[in-house]
This record gives sequence, C-alpha cells and structure tokens, in this order.
Amino acid sequence: MLRVTRTLQTIGSLAAQGILLASMIRTPIKVNDPATPIPHTSVDTNSLQDTLKYINGAWDTLTRSMDQCRSLEDTKTDSEAIEYLPAGMPVPEALSTLQKTCKVRIEHLPNPITKVGNFDSHQIPGEGLLYLQNPYIVPGGQFNEMYGWDSYFIIRGLIRDHRLEMAKGMVENFFFEIEHYGGVLNANRTYYLTRSQPPFLTSMILAVYEAEKAEGKTDVTWLQRAYPFAERDYEEWNEKPHQNKRSHGF
Repeated sequence: MLRVTRTLQTIGSLAAQGILLASMIRTPIKVNDPATPIPHTSVDTNSLQDTLKYINGAWDTLTRSMDQCRSLEDTKTDSEAIEYLPAGMPVPEALSTLQKTCKVRIEHLPNPITKVGNFDSHQIPGEGLLYLQNPYIVPGGQFNEMYGWDSYFIIRGLIRDHRLEMAKGMVENFFFEIEHYGGVLNANRTYYLTRSQPPFLTSMILAVYEAEKAEGKTDVTWLQRAYPFAERDYEEWNEKPHQNKRSHGF
C-alpha cells in the first residue's frame, strides 16, 4: 500500500509540475535578469516571483467555506440554493447566519448514507451543496465545490506554499465525507453522491503528515485517526464490481 501511495504521489507531482509549466508558457513572462537566456517562444514570460505571487493570491480567491454566500453558487444548475446537512446533525451557527444573509435553504438529508451510491435522489427537495466543516479550495470557473481528484493536486500546492492548515482541513473534509456521505465524493454536491473519483486519500494523508513532520510537528495521533478512513476508502475501491456498479463513475 505504501509503495502504491508513493507511486501515485510521484505521478501526481510530475503532472502538477507539467500543468504549472504549461500555464507559464501560455502566460506572458518578464525576465528581470539580463543574463538569463530568453526561451525561444513566440510569447513573453513572467518572472518566477510574479508567478508565485499570482498563485499566492489565487488561493484566497478560490477559498470557499460554509459561511460564504459565494460557496453556494452553482452555474451547472438553475436550481435554488440549498445547503444540506447530514441526517440528524444540528445546524451550525455559521449556517444560521448564512441563511439570513444569503438566499439559501438549509435542509437535512433524509437518511444516513453509509456508502457512495447508496442514495435516492427522489428523497430530497432539490439539488444542493453538501456541508463540509472546514474551508477548502475549489478548481474555479463553473467548478465551485471541493473535488476528490483536483484536491490532491491542490493540497500538494498548498503544502508547497506553506498553507498546511488549509491542506489538513481539506483532508479532514474528506474524513467528514466518508463518515456522513458514504465515501470520498466526486464533489460536495447532492448530484455527486452517487460517485467518487480516483483514490488519492492515502496520498493526501501522507503528504500532510510528512509536511508537518518536516516542520517538527509529528502528529501521530492525527495519523492514527486518519487510518480508519483510509481503510474505508481502500475497501470502497477493492469491492467486486457487481457489489457497487455505480460508485466509480467520474
């Protein structure tokens, strides 16, 4: 399992670097050092400092939390804004405030969900956002929720930018999804309750743990807490196909 996790981390890291390099090629770059050779491209280039400044500012722009009206926006549907809590969960104070300041309905899912795909959409009044406890980073554009696949690359970037608290909070959100929504979801909307995305939870857990350890904050207690969630995620992806046909569509 550890070797698989390491391999996935390497692939993810290389992919993330490739995406960053591609974005830099498409973006005008300004070379400040006259001694630095200018790449043979048809566009200008930004300095590394400018690129890092852009990335640093983008984290805040793409941050969402349950006390922000903009977190509820969903251009993929024309439905009214509804935010769903797990069945039986008390309404947090932040949501009570949100209900007053935004045009949003606060509802509860009718039943506990113990498995991805084990959900009847006809039992809820409309599509909506699923509650998560911690702030998170969204991909942007029309994708205004926390995604299982994208979040791996996002967390790697947050760690590199020394935003460990946000990275750890996002991993905790996946624990919350497993506990209350049956597994790591495609994203935290009701129409994603039927499916997941490629399994990167163990890689995310390990990335956060090792980053904290590198800063002298070895949190074995947190790692022990994470382990049962990693096991449940592993079991979800190692079921026989006929047992859960619907849960792994991307």
